[in-house]
Amino acid sequence: MMKKNNLIKTKTSMKNILLTICLCVLGLASYAQDGVVKGKILDSSGLPLPGVNILVKGTTNGTSTDFDGNYELKCAMGDELIFSFMGFKTQTITVESWLINRTLEDDAEMLDELVVVGYGVQKKSNMTGSVTNIKADDLKSVTTPNIANMLQGKAAGVYVSANSGLPGAAPKIRIRGKSTLSGSVDPLWVVDGVIQSEAPDLNAQDIESTTVLKDASATALYGSRAANGVVLVTTRSAKEGQSKINVSVKTGVSQLSLGNFSMMNAAEMTDYIKSFGNGYSDLDWFTEDAQAIDTDWFDEGTKLGVVQDYGISFSGGNDKMKTYISGNVYDESGAVKGYDYTRYSGRMNVDYKIRDYLTLHPKMSFTYKDISDKQQGVGEMFLNMPYDRPRDDNGDIINPKDESVGWIGRDRSNSIYDLQWNYSESSTLKLSPYLGFDVNIAPGLTFVSSNSFDYQHHNSMSYTDPMSNSGKNDKGAISNYHWKSMNRFSNQLLRFTKSIDEHFFTVMAAYEYNDYKWSTTKAQKNGIVSGTSILDAGAEMKNIEGSQDKYAFKSYLFNANYSYASRYMGQFSFRRDGSSKFGKDTQFGNFYSISGGWNIHNEDFFDIKEINVLKFRASYGVLGNTPSDYTASGKSNYHPSKELYSITNQYNKYPVVSADQLGNDDLTWEKTYSTNFALDIRFLDRFDINMEYYIKDTKDLLYYVTLPATAGFKGYWENIGAVKNQGFEFMFGADIFKGTDNGFAWHIDANIGINTNEVQELYQNKDYTSGNKIRREGEDIDTWYMRKWAGVNTEDGKPQWEIVGEDGEKTLTSNWNDATIQMVGSATPDYFGGLSSVMTYKNFSLSMNMDFVQGIDIYNSSRELYDNDGAYASFNSMSLKSGWSRWTKPGDKATHPQAMNGGNSLSNKTSSRYLEDGSYIKLRNVTLNYSFAGLKTKTFLNNLSVYASVENVFTITDFSGVDPEVGDENSEGETSQYGDYAIPRRFMFGFNFSF
Repeated sequence: MMKKNNLIKTKTSMKNILLTICLCVLGLASYAQDGVVKGKILDSSGLPLPGVNILVKGTTNGTSTDFDGNYELKCAMGDELIFSFMGFKTQTITVESWLINRTLEDDAEMLDELVVVGYGVQKKSNMTGSVTNIKADDLKSVTTPNIANMLQGKAAGVYVSANSGLPGAAPKIRIRGKSTLSGSVDPLWVVDGVIQSEAPDLNAQDIESTTVLKDASATALYGSRAANGVVLVTTRSAKEGQSKINVSVKTGVSQLSLGNFSMMNAAEMTDYIKSFGNGYSDLDWFTEDAQAIDTDWFDEGTKLGVVQDYGISFSGGNDKMKTYISGNVYDESGAVKGYDYTRYSGRMNVDYKIRDYLTLHPKMSFTYKDISDKQQGVGEMFLNMPYDRPRDDNGDIINPKDESVGWIGRDRSNSIYDLQWNYSESSTLKLSPYLGFDVNIAPGLTFVSSNSFDYQHHNSMSYTDPMSNSGKNDKGAISNYHWKSMNRFSNQLLRFTKSIDEHFFTVMAAYEYNDYKWSTTKAQKNGIVSGTSILDAGAEMKNIEGSQDKYAFKSYLFNANYSYASRYMGQFSFRRDGSSKFGKDTQFGNFYSISGGWNIHNEDFFDIKEINVLKFRASYGVLGNTPSDYTASGKSNYHPSKELYSITNQYNKYPVVSADQLGNDDLTWEKTYSTNFALDIRFLDRFDINMEYYIKDTKDLLYYVTLPATAGFKGYWENIGAVKNQGFEFMFGADIFKGTDNGFAWHIDANIGINTNEVQELYQNKDYTSGNKIRREGEDIDTWYMRKWAGVNTEDGKPQWEIVGEDGEKTLTSNWNDATIQMVGSATPDYFGGLSSVMTYKNFSLSMNMDFVQGIDIYNSSRELYDNDGAYASFNSMSLKSGWSRWTKPGDKATHPQAMNGGNSLSNKTSSRYLEDGSYIKLRNVTLNYSFAGLKTKTFLNNLSVYASVENVFTITDFSGVDPEVGDENSEGETSQYGDYAIPRRFMFGFNFSF
């Protein structure tokens, strides 16, 4: 019986084996006919195309490409595959190999731009958010090492203002207004998907595109850091099958332009002093010999600056590996003597396909900045008297402290004297390694990992010689300052892309971590031997100090996009942010957006042939903000909710603990509720119009509340109120001539942004003042608050200000102290925008960029010194601008009071007298370019172009200062106190070639 059972088992096993063999044979037979075709789909520039539909002709069997343009599809040899994608020509290919890579050609009638957005790319026709894409060529019209300067006038709703013409200086950027009191007001910068701790240092030649995200739909994936907008920068990568070397050379000169501003020469100063209503007999230095000297201190301190910008890049690759390598040197010697800025930068971007399913994206970039500073003070050039001179008759530099020379200027300063020895120098190194990789898990499902860190190290040294006037008291001094930082970033993302017939889905989920830490060390020693430059050479330790701090963010992200037949689009984004800046109970915040779009022109009922595109978009979402990283005094501000104590003070050589900041466990995120409506139109295949209306309601405003000394603590952070911004943006583009007939083409782009803001709520309905500004419910967030100027008394030439009584009655007074402090204007512009034009004819092109600002009130605080009505007789004074006049006799209707020795009734004290209209129109750049044609067939060169350009060509403004843009970066709409470094005019020449 046992043997029989074993036999039955043996027979059954044999049957199973035979059945398995038969199935394998059938499978092999089937595989001989069917298989899996794989490949990658690119656009004409070599970039991968996600979402391309691939369909086996005559069937419903199909798939779509993933985010990297890869696809897999079961089919049989001889089948015909149809490749289709909006904006590109449909291709039909017969399967003759299991590997089919294709490059889709642009469809001129359906061209649809791919735009980089948060954590991915989207077809422009499918976008539902407010996004402005700025191409690389549009950024190169400005010679600057700072990418932020390149954005001026390029995007509606983006206000860019230069703070200084100093080489390397960064501008301020405001996207859709200012919606915070003490939180960060700067946009978030993201480079190749990596969140930056500050505006990046990038070589313009490395930039592929720049995208500005403005509404909640576009920015919500950046959550608590996106309330002020986001600027995405994508660097270049190599294209498959293309190998080339590009060389760019640009050089030129720069000169300072003072606009409407000028200081008095000796003759003007003499007439001015002689006009003093109370005489000048006490000015014993005011002699005929002094009046015979006429020094132009501005001419003494300035020169033609030299600008040089050299770059070289290599790009090339195949289906396995693509490499882009570049190097750049930017050098600028300032138009103010003694300042030199040099930046070296390099980048390597690699895409390496290890397997069909795995691609590595290692990147490495570095920046090294070197600054040598022996610059003369700009303020000194303006304040020094024309009766003083920098050198004597023998050409020797004059020591202004030497009593025998009879120096007249009050500050007895001749910086040329000290700069024979004194100087400072600094260097900053930034290294940015990046490792990313993509894993194609399944058709349409991709895992993307992005990991990087930015390491910066700054070192500066200041040398003060014992022979210099500034070094005599300390017998010379050396100070060293070291600063280093580390910004770490990691994002792990899973993306699923799928198309079913005319339905297209993209779903993304991610985890992200970002932290930042820094430390500083500063030391100074006095008593040195001339020429030494190390701390050990000092005899006495003056001071030594150090600091460090850090913060971290942890985030969870989700995004879903849907479109149907390129007609209806919807998007939902969610981000949960955790920040170390807040306490345990409020550490996490939730931010989200929902948006939709409708391509009306794709509807069957729409038959207006003249209109090519008609699209409606709408979005709503919640964004966040944290307190700014630094206070106005420069102190780090990474723990606003914590109770803090200072241990930097000492008593009897022992450290003393003192209360600093009162804690607030209830402190929470600022939240901005953003609404956006937009309409996009293209008609006659020639004109483009974009109109957007937005509302930004910001709640729980963060504000630092100061406490009286008796409280023990200096202050604390509080959520105190709400601000509302609303505005309208209009963009217009036109192909006025397309060049199809006679070779002449002309394209223009224009934009304008209008933004108003209003403080809607403040803690306990109290007004908050800061400097010369007031925050009051119902008013602009940047409202000026000072005494109101009422002109000059026509009878006695005295200054007048306004008094507002309790009953509202207004009277005039010549006593500054009696005048009423009141609201007198706003630093928020009424509107701003830009205009660009490109004309081409055969091999020539002429481009122009301009921008404008209207209705901004700027407080020109430097006039308190330069336009002082005799208050500082031993300072030079500014010449009266055209249209200004000074009172000299009864009945004169003048803009300026009578000049008096020692001043006229405090006429130069803070008041709206110095509040000016800062409106302007600027022609930023004019460039003429010539491209040589047909070189490839005659030489080794692929192309060669030469160009000449003028930058900062002219400014039309009524502002009396050097430039309405230039001012204090920490105070909206206020010029700096003593000297403003004007934005220079540049004359540039350059050429580019590739081989």
